[in-house]
Amino acid sequence: MKLEELFAREVLLWRYVRALGVLLLLQVAVPMAVCNLYFTVIVQGVINPVTVITRLAASCVLPSKLVQVVVPMLCFILLARVHIKSYTVHAWVPLSTWESWRRLFSVAVVSRSLMIVVACGLLASFYASLAHPSFRLFAVPCSSQDIMCSNRKDIITSLGCCVGLQYAYRYFMEHGNVVIPAPVQPRKLQRIKASLSVQRLREACNTHGASKFSLCYSIMFSILVTGLFGRGSWQDLLQIFDLPLLTMMLLSTVLLAITLFLFAQVFQIFVAEPIEVPLTSEEGSGSSEEDSWQLCHALSCSGLLQLLAFWDLKSLASSDPRNYHRRAQVFMISQPGGHPRNWLGIMNPSLNLIRKFAERLRRHNCPEELPKAMPPKTAEMDVNKNEVVKPPPPTLRSRVIKLLLGLKRYQIFSYFLGELPDAVNRSIFVEALPVIWAVQALGDLAAASFTEDKFGVVQRNIPDILMAFTQLQKVLDNMGRATITRRANTAGNNQLAVQLRKALKAALRSALYTVTTTFGSTVLEMQVSAECQNKLRSYLEFKEG
Repeated sequence: MKLEELFAREVLLWRYVRALGVLLLLQVAVPMAVCNLYFTVIVQGVINPVTVITRLAASCVLPSKLVQVVVPMLCFILLARVHIKSYTVHAWVPLSTWESWRRLFSVAVVSRSLMIVVACGLLASFYASLAHPSFRLFAVPCSSQDIMCSNRKDIITSLGCCVGLQYAYRYFMEHGNVVIPAPVQPRKLQRIKASLSVQRLREACNTHGASKFSLCYSIMFSILVTGLFGRGSWQDLLQIFDLPLLTMMLLSTVLLAITLFLFAQVFQIFVAEPIEVPLTSEEGSGSSEEDSWQLCHALSCSGLLQLLAFWDLKSLASSDPRNYHRRAQVFMISQPGGHPRNWLGIMNPSLNLIRKFAERLRRHNCPEELPKAMPPKTAEMDVNKNEVVKPPPPTLRSRVIKLLLGLKRYQIFSYFLGELPDAVNRSIFVEALPVIWAVQALGDLAAASFTEDKFGVVQRNIPDILMAFTQLQKVLDNMGRATITRRANTAGNNQLAVQLRKALKAALRSALYTVTTTFGSTVLEMQVSAECQNKLRSYLEFKEG
């Protein structure tokens, strides 16, 4: 079994189940209590606390309420299915406007957005049915005299669908599906509680469409549709301004926005929970050497497993006393043989990742001089200048590429087909998070080896680490400050790319200062290039800032 499959089956599957269980507990029991409290106090006018508590307890065990619990369970399963299939560790950056439109209307995004919209519409109706018993979830449209039935049901359902559509757009198009590991928290409920601050809930309501503007838009749209296609008189339009109905609309929409926000937070907390990968495999394990559960193999994987592995490496290399025993295993040698397998298994994937990242930046921003294009070869001819072999006809792909290049000359087609400013740089920097953690880990391990490395397994590779650091810093310095420009339709990705770029430069400076201050002038005697020595000398003289 491959390591990614083992991680998905043994770790991620259990995390999905726990996250879904917590969501059902928090987002079914709590909204039921809130909606029943609304009906008891506002609709029925009961103020006595004892009566309110008694009715709340009695309403929670009604068979009709228990049957309605199936609806949010199905909605949460739909949302969980979308989040499990769509989450990523790197933000998506469009290279052109046409690529943005192509992703927006792709089959996967449209189908998953439709699942989110259906789930949000059902959840809004579920919350409304909890708030008012006359608003039945599974009942057919009743008479027009009842304000909680008929087309009033469609108002709340359509409002929930609008909130779901806005959430789906932000999730797929504005890197809402990016998961980032957070510091280890033994009590996850504390992190969930911290996410439920008043300020963050207010931002969630405004972000997911549960604001006063969306309510006004939905009311105006309902009035317009009812007036144009309704069968009643214009006086029936005034029923929408009924206070209980407006309050229920506001309550359902706010609960739906909080549900989506809490769903994303809980999914992030459980799925991106840091893991601790052992440096050596357990004796007697049946897995092969390449697929064994070890940190060196996890670092060479991709996706979430690689990101969590580099986070674990960063935590292992930190100066936390709790990680001293694990960090000591890095500096050990194998017996018998005396090979530094643990250190090499960590260093090689980390340096390869740093070098590949620097090479990608260098190729795009410092391209080498390309050779001149040679004229196309003509067909071979005999003595009489007759063609012996006819040249092959152009393929369909080459024709399409030639047609697109020709259309780019026109302004209207250039807007859609032309490359966005610095899109390639942004697409590279959004993948810089594991590189940042690799730089921090190698810098901390190199500094810790000064006192903890008894066999000298790290010192022999410090020149390679320093040269990789200085080479990456040189590429970043050559890019200049204004490489990533501002663009309105890529504000989210732009902000993330800028933050990761600043974090990468700060991590490089911190790692180089840590190594140079630890080893002192000894770093100038290492076998590194002259350019690297000049950079290290400036760090020793504290001239880099």
